Amino acid sequence: MDTTDRFLDPLEENAPCGPNLEYDPSFLTLESLAAPGAERAIGDTVKQAEEPDWREVSRQAEQVAERTRDIRVAIHWGNARLKTEGFIAWSAAVGLVADLLTRYWDDVHPRLDEGDPIERINALSALAAIDGTVGYLRTAPLLRAERIGAFSLRDLRLLNGTLKAGEGTADLALVTQDIVDAVAQHVDVELLVATETAIADALGHVRSIGLLFAERTPGMGPDLDTLERDLRDMDAFLRTQVAIRAPQALVAEGLDSVSDGAQETGETANSATRGPVRNTDDVLRMLDEICAWYARNEPSSPVPPLLRRASRLVGLSFADLLRTLAPGGLSEFQQLSGDDAD
Repeated sequence: MDTTDRFLDPLEENAPCGPNLEYDPSFLTLESLAAPGAERAIGDTVKQAEEPDWREVSRQAEQVAERTRDIRVAIHWGNARLKTEGFIAWSAAVGLVADLLTRYWDDVHPRLDEGDPIERINALSALAAIDGTVGYLRTAPLLRAERIGAFSLRDLRLLNGTLKAGEGTADLALVTQDIVDAVAQHVDVELLVATETAIADALGHVRSIGLLFAERTPGMGPDLDTLERDLRDMDAFLRTQVAIRAPQALVAEGLDSVSDGAQETGETANSATRGPVRNTDDVLRMLDEICAWYARNEPSSPVPPLLRRASRLVGLSFADLLRTLAPGGLSEFQQLSGDDAD
């Protein structure tokens, strides 16, 4: 059985998520292992913070996950898998977070406090933390080719100018456009397609988390916009590369529209057929592409935040839309429709 599936199974009949181990020594050890060390000043120099031992974090997270179903544990495990195995493994861990919430909303830890989701929202905020998942995601190798090198989302943004290099050497763009082009051309095609699929899946998982909160706790939910934006940018780039190297994979997956992601690296994407909008997935992809265009060309525009808000409304019923956009109008709608349900 896949490890991810095992951590989704119920632990007990009457307590499917097991006990809350928040104050258990094993959980506290995991939290300590996953915390990066602090920067230290030594004379006139600053020693950079040391990264956690990610393999040890992964082992500890798996041990704790055998005893409890906790999204905090799943997030730590996902970060460790990203750092040790890459995006494909991390995407599966994000899927675990989404599935735990969907399957065990009332029982997964941290549980709601008399209907108040704030502790759970705080736990999920780690997914969008610059010093957490988002920071790891931006610097993790997106694609790698043997004997050529690798590059990350951060490298792509430094190259296309959406991220400015800082004064320190740590912010210098060491990856050139030639390296990006060479890696994209020589990376194993199956790995390229699998990575794009994993990023697209992760984006879907993150969106499903937002939709679940919109349904269960209207007006209260985690702010995962930063994570969504990073995933969209990566997926836009990867889908363009897949269209060049393996266009048949796009057809097989139903990805019949390819974004202008190659422009982010200074290239012009090869021609790709854009089919009609046929379902909500196509709608969401189009909204993503529009947001990506604004990020590249008009970063100060107020349009992208509005479109991202709109994307979170796709798939909601009319009543759920009212709960999200105008909670005060829901009671009036229920009176008019004769529906007294909550």
